[in-house]
Amino acid sequence: MKKKEIIAAVWPDTYIQDIPDECETIFLLGATISNIGDRVHLFPTKKVWVDVDFVDGLEKNKAAIKFLKDKGIYGIITTKLSLVKECERVGMPAILRFFALDSHAVRNGLRHLLHVKKIEVLPAAVLPKLIPTLKGINPDLFVIAAGLISSAHEVRELFESGVDAVSIGGELKKVWKEFRL
Repeated sequence: MKKKEIIAAVWPDTYIQDIPDECETIFLLGATISNIGDRVHLFPTKKVWVDVDFVDGLEKNKAAIKFLKDKGIYGIITTKLSLVKECERVGMPAILRFFALDSHAVRNGLRHLLHVKKIEVLPAAVLPKLIPTLKGINPDLFVIAAGLISSAHEVRELFESGVDAVSIGGELKKVWKEFRL
């Protein structure tokens, strides 16, 4: 994952043809234990991260991390710090996702910043306000913005605020086109 990257957030109803060829990273958000391998193989040239919390039928534990690694997944996304630590133990990259819904949720998320390398924060609109705090706690933290991003203008503002990458789902095709102009 690189700085100022636009990541494709792929849900089960995402049209694969809407993902630009130049897009290098995929966040797979939704699968089942029986189709996860097939879904990952739709993107043979991309780095596919799977949100383990959105894989139906998969218990969220050490065995799940091994199962996903065996399926060829590049890394995982999760809200569970214990799974991030398990990924580190087996040499698999991980992203801790947290929802900055209110000050209580933000305080809880901040407690984990010294234990992770990458975080994804939702909704994206809160990040310009939070970046100084996040980077103040962990200057090397890679911050990904996600949720409710619908324009290239928003992407540029997020990058200017210090966000390292953005993850976009439904508006990916439109935003990618606007951003590349």
